[in-house]
Amino acid sequence: MFNVLLTEIIKLKNTKMHWLVLLGAIPANLVTWYAFLPRVTPEGTRAGIDLQEMFYRQGMAITILGPFMFALMTSYVVSREYQERTINQLFSYPISRTKILFAKLAAVVVLIVITSFLSCITVTATSVIMSFTKPVEMGVLWTGIRMNMLAGLLAFGTIPVSAALSMVGKNVIPSAVLGAFATIVTLIGEMGHGMRSILFPWAMPYWPVRELAQGLAESGPNPYAVPGMTILAATFIVSLVFCIVYYEKAEIHSGS
Repeated sequence: MFNVLLTEIIKLKNTKMHWLVLLGAIPANLVTWYAFLPRVTPEGTRAGIDLQEMFYRQGMAITILGPFMFALMTSYVVSREYQERTINQLFSYPISRTKILFAKLAAVVVLIVITSFLSCITVTATSVIMSFTKPVEMGVLWTGIRMNMLAGLLAFGTIPVSAALSMVGKNVIPSAVLGAFATIVTLIGEMGHGMRSILFPWAMPYWPVRELAQGLAESGPNPYAVPGMTILAATFIVSLVFCIVYYEKAEIHSGS
């Protein structure tokens, strides 16, 4: 399995996938620079850098862009052989098709992890630099890192849907359209800061991000977390089963 995954990653080496990763990570870093703008408190004193606010803004940026960016990554990884008309050779290899599919999905996981890691470089570096001049609440730093890890994990829940559309459509367009739609809906939900928005599967990564928000009208544990997780799990399982069955039953001449 590891060798198959390594093969999928090597395939991406000479592509422009790294630009897609940066396209998702750079905006999330840029929005955190808001914390460095001169600000004053209601008492008239200069406000310091709020790491929690930085993580919140970074998390919002990556979870808004994520549905579209991750859908594009998935569609490219899954549909590449169809577009290059090499799917026949892929299906002729003495390797289980399910194993190939899982390797492709694992490659997408790697891309999501890298994007999530790069997206919080600025705020993490700021935390480290600040620790040299004054005490930094390590709890806030850990909460921000944990938020990114959980958001990345939740983002993978909808990846099989993009994979399924890429298999059926045999190109990146259906998945890209879905990703664009999901990003718009997620943007609307996050701008409203509502708790109910996480019921939309692609917006579920906003759940841990919202926990870092300060001064919202609705506060406390999100009552829609369990229903949201249930919907996301059902979306993941149904779409993954479809991908496995479709990949296993696909004709050897598919895409030629």
